[in-house]
Amino acid sequence: MTDRLKIVEQKLEHIPSDKEGLRLWLRIVSCTQMVEQEIRAMLRDKFDTTLPRFELLSALDRVPDGLSMGELSSWLMVTKGNVTGIAERLSEDGFIKRNPTPTDRRSFCVTLTPKGKKLYAQMEEEYEQLLNKLFSDVSLDDSDTFTGVLSKVKEVVEDIREQDV
Repeated sequence: MTDRLKIVEQKLEHIPSDKEGLRLWLRIVSCTQMVEQEIRAMLRDKFDTTLPRFELLSALDRVPDGLSMGELSSWLMVTKGNVTGIAERLSEDGFIKRNPTPTDRRSFCVTLTPKGKKLYAQMEEEYEQLLNKLFSDVSLDDSDTFTGVLSKVKEVVEDIREQDV
């Protein structure tokens, strides 16, 4: 992992200073990918599971009354087909249940089972510990500054999207 970071650092050094947006974007992307790889490895090694399964369980943990497959698809920003495949396997493993909705028998409301809640709680604890470790050298001031910068970028993106409508 360290070698990959060195390669990224070397590439970033060669970007001219007048292209700071590009430099910042590449740094964000590379760091995001590295953190995500660590999360994926932890989930695989400690729980024999995948990030998409964890994210689906996480979404259901946040909405105890359950979500439709379409809502899960929107929440996770993936296709309904992707959600359906993941949900089927989680259901087979006993971590979620899919109940037909009263208004549309073709639609399902997905909720965590007690087994799913227990697993997710364990996963969430490990996930938080990993993130705390990965960001342990980032001060509260640095975190606040970075969060502020990302908020500014988000506002610009939202403004651009509104102009395009």
